[in-house]
Amino acid sequence: MTRILSFVAVLLILSGSYLSCTDIHSEPSKVKEKEWVMDDSLKLFLSEFEEDFMQGLINKRIPGGAVVIVKDGRVILQKGFGVKEKGKPDVVDENTVFRLGSVSKGFASVLAGVVKEEGSLDWNTPVQKVLPDFALNDPAQTKRIEVGHLLSHTTGLPRHAFTNLVEDGLSLDRIIPRLQEVPLIAKEGEQLAYQNAAYSTIEKVLEAQTGMDFNKLLHDKLFEPLEMDQASASYDSIRYSGNTALPHIYHSRAKGRVPVSISKKYYNAVSSGGINASASDMGNWLLMLTGHYPEVISKKTLEEIFEPRARINNKRFSRHWEGVNTSQYGMGWRILDNHGQRVVYHGGYVNGYRSEIAFAPDDDLGICVLINTNSGYPLEVIPGLFNHFKNDPESSTLIEEQN
Repeated sequence: MTRILSFVAVLLILSGSYLSCTDIHSEPSKVKEKEWVMDDSLKLFLSEFEEDFMQGLINKRIPGGAVVIVKDGRVILQKGFGVKEKGKPDVVDENTVFRLGSVSKGFASVLAGVVKEEGSLDWNTPVQKVLPDFALNDPAQTKRIEVGHLLSHTTGLPRHAFTNLVEDGLSLDRIIPRLQEVPLIAKEGEQLAYQNAAYSTIEKVLEAQTGMDFNKLLHDKLFEPLEMDQASASYDSIRYSGNTALPHIYHSRAKGRVPVSISKKYYNAVSSGGINASASDMGNWLLMLTGHYPEVISKKTLEEIFEPRARINNKRFSRHWEGVNTSQYGMGWRILDNHGQRVVYHGGYVNGYRSEIAFAPDDDLGICVLINTNSGYPLEVIPGLFNHFKNDPESSTLIEEQN
């Protein structure tokens, strides 16, 4: 019996060794992942774009800037140019932090969209239902104001109502109750009049509905899942980031732009102008805006955000787009029709920083330009990118190769 058991044990050991060897040697080799190689024509275009952009900074006497371009779900250019501070050698790179100014408004509307998908509010949620102390000059109109009116600047308030109080550093808790002092100029939803104080009321709406601080909501629901590692929404964060572009303003005595201190303005109204970010952050932001982070927000909700709600009756924001005479406003975003190509965009200026972001959701294309002074130069650069792809839609941007 003992000899039989020993024989069986040997067989089991041998069979186990055989099976083990068979598993190792018969395991199918992993299929190598497909790599993406940039098309030569795109390489040439981006190389020329870089050269032209840098030359433009020199010609316009802009100390530094950064650019990120996305196409077909990939970052195809991400680069810094020039210096963080005029007269010093530290160069701007893709992780250098800038202030975004009013480009922050798009973050607020997208964050509201995320909260909407969680079921905590809707675009037609009455603001006063969430914030009982919210009031405008007309009690009846107050009751009709919805979240969508805040985000589209169509509450009926005159342009820039109490922006002065935002810039004076008052808290939103002190500013919002005073909105009822301002005579209205239109019925809700009928006229766009750009706001900062009223727009930032969305922060208090989201805080009330979620029980979370607005800046924590930004971090937990946008910055962290999008891996926007340098993005923040406070004065201390940009001041101590360790890789910050200093703002510059024109000084007549110096006959040029000079660096100035970073201001605390608009960190009391983050949704209107208090977000800081780098080009690498904005690349991931653009990928989300063009639909490549459905786990963060769906394309359906993004389309609701980009849906035009009001007409902009001037050429201030379309003048650099040849033959485009009008634009519209959705929720936190401007929209224009570039001869059949839908472009969603926004610009921002604060404290000696200028930012511009634009993307064509239907063409899976986007760009963000950040500079450390006030100049209209980004507005001159951006249309050419969209026209390049619009005029040559069949040109490949990336080639898929099997290894």
